[in-house]
Amino acid sequence: MALAMQGHEIVYAVRREEICLTINRGGYDVVTKGSVEACIEVRGVRAVPMPGESFVHELSRAQQVFTSVRPDNLPEIAKTLAEALLWRVRSGIKTPLDVFCCENLKNAGSQLERLVFANIPYQFAQEVQDRVGFNAAISDRIVSDQRQDETTGRLTITADATGDILFDTLQLKADFEILPPLKGLDNFPASIEEKLYILNCGHAVCAYLGYRHGYTYIHEAMNDETIHRAVVGAMLEAQHALHCKHGHTLHYGSQINSILESFSNAALKDTIARVGRDPIRKLQADDRLVGPAKLAYRYSIEPTYLIQGCAAALAFAQEGDSQAAEMQKTIAERGLDYTLDFICQLRPWNPIAKLIREEFERSIQATSLPGERR
Repeated sequence: MALAMQGHEIVYAVRREEICLTINRGGYDVVTKGSVEACIEVRGVRAVPMPGESFVHELSRAQQVFTSVRPDNLPEIAKTLAEALLWRVRSGIKTPLDVFCCENLKNAGSQLERLVFANIPYQFAQEVQDRVGFNAAISDRIVSDQRQDETTGRLTITADATGDILFDTLQLKADFEILPPLKGLDNFPASIEEKLYILNCGHAVCAYLGYRHGYTYIHEAMNDETIHRAVVGAMLEAQHALHCKHGHTLHYGSQINSILESFSNAALKDTIARVGRDPIRKLQADDRLVGPAKLAYRYSIEPTYLIQGCAAALAFAQEGDSQAAEMQKTIAERGLDYTLDFICQLRPWNPIAKLIREEFERSIQATSLPGERR
């Protein structure tokens, strides 16, 4: 949205035909939910179907590409992206291209690069490497909803009012003017770790504890004193551990209060199901829950609330979430120790595994008592 308002030519690559048609008919609306609600009409943008010849043609003209598709979908778009990059190289286009992988994922740029190069013939690999930069990026704006009007078909996106896009400057191939909300960082790996371990961690803890207590929305869970205390506690435990590791606070460690305000924003109507989805990915060893718990333990910080979040995530059984269903099946059939080893890469003798197991068992007993689950 911000790039379009600054006068850049914006082309969206979309897989759903109806979204492509509605954007081409007249753009879309962004409803921001902050201290003041606003509806911004975004016009002058276009969309092309992906994959397809139109996408290949547009990528051949592009100077920058931004992807934001969730990590599980990166392998699928990597193949399409590789085909378009190959056509660009074969056509003799020498203009540098920067690809920004905007995912809550460590080393996102490198991961997308590996996936793309797996689909590039070796004789073209050097040319692609010379002309295309794969950069990691993160956005801290919460996008809580995206829907089409049943009558007009117009697309409306609901998001909080503020947010930045931070990106890694070390792999850039081209020079360009960096305007808000873009911010280039030299120490990007530390910043993505901080975002995962503070912002995304707090969000996940709220979602999983909120699910356990029977809430539907994030703001409802934040109004629960017990959950609010756990969210703040987990974020502070992670902040302390990161400060011990890096020796200073970076971007998100100093913004905990504003992050908590966005979680409590009732106007967003951000759902527990959306924030908690894909628990297997979010329980990986270096992701937003187990990662900060391990880091805290390394620096002799008691990860009390982080462990509560991990245990609550393991009990997440949201209807319609395929990863949640798979995880619950694994726990039921193979047991918790196997699940912690398989999903979280925590061996049974690991002290973090022991803490999670004890908290999981305690919470299961507690939720079986009358009045515990709302």
